[in-house]
Amino acid sequence: SGRVTHSLLRLGTAMRSQAWEWAESVGLTPTQGEILMLLMQRKAPLRLGEIARETALTAATTSDAVSTLEAKGLIEKRRALDDGRALAVRLTARGRTAAKRAQQWPEFLNSAVGKLADDEQAVFYRTLLKMIRHLEVQGDMPAHRMCMTCCHLVTSKNPKKTPHRCTAFGQDIGDINLRLDCERHELADLPTQKKIWKIFAQQT
Repeated sequence: SGRVTHSLLRLGTAMRSQAWEWAESVGLTPTQGEILMLLMQRKAPLRLGEIARETALTAATTSDAVSTLEAKGLIEKRRALDDGRALAVRLTARGRTAAKRAQQWPEFLNSAVGKLADDEQAVFYRTLLKMIRHLEVQGDMPAHRMCMTCCHLVTSKNPKKTPHRCTAFGQDIGDINLRLDCERHELADLPTQKKIWKIFAQQT
């Protein structure tokens, strides 16, 4: 476990370096770029508290980053539809363009992962999903809208022979197609989540 942890830390160092290099080239910070990508992925206005929770940032850091992005004309604040007293943040047209550019900075990782064989990528992705879920349960990472906690997922005990099934999209999906963030996600009740993860954890 120590070697795995050390390897992940080295990946984290590379990601941080690449993120800053990219961000400085477009006049942003990595935090600002992350907020732009989050707003584009969610396709809907988000409140400051939601942004802070999703990015694991403090309220003060989130507020500062959002204010800077607003001053740059990349986002705008509007009254939340469900509560006129609250403010929600959404991308402007310029912000959507910047968010699309922000999605390009991890390309060096895409290239490295692409060097792995398909079966290696599938095993790697399953492992990452398990680690992310463990960190979520511990409270060390914000919860994701992932397939493995969704009421729409019908989990296969042997996905190599019979794929999982997503009832929201009406599609069969393999492990490599399981989503970490899905707009159709609906949280399953706790017993169902435990059942899904028990099956998923036993698979190889």
